[in-house]
Amino acid sequence: MANIVVVDDYPPILELLTAVCQAQGHEVRAFESSEAGMEMIRDWQPEVALLDRRLGGEDGLDLVQRVRTMSPQTRCVMVTACNDTQDIVQAMKRGAHNYVTKPFENADIINAVNEALASPNEEPLVRQKLVIVFPKQAA
Repeated sequence: MANIVVVDDYPPILELLTAVCQAQGHEVRAFESSEAGMEMIRDWQPEVALLDRRLGGEDGLDLVQRVRTMSPQTRCVMVTACNDTQDIVQAMKRGAHNYVTKPFENADIINAVNEALASPNEEPLVRQKLVIVFPKQAA
């Protein structure tokens, strides 16, 4: 199946997300800190990362950007109690593939992971500079 990294600073949720993904046959690495999770993402290049929105002192939205920069093929799914529309929009703009709100059903996580795995691999947008060169006019 797939390699999945889970980052959540609340151990019961971390354990639940890990168990749900492992029950589906996925290889899972779970971390309570964003730094440890980022090291694993850099080294392991997982297909999916399940990320908490609020990780102690770090903003999960910033983490999504870091993951997408470090491992462009990793699809990020935010898992959070925050269901503010602007927050969801910001998560998507920063590269999240999906957004699951707590409390969730196991099926919500399974569906989000399956959808992320079924989606075409999307590279982050690359901004390019367009230069238009006009030929010199004859004198």
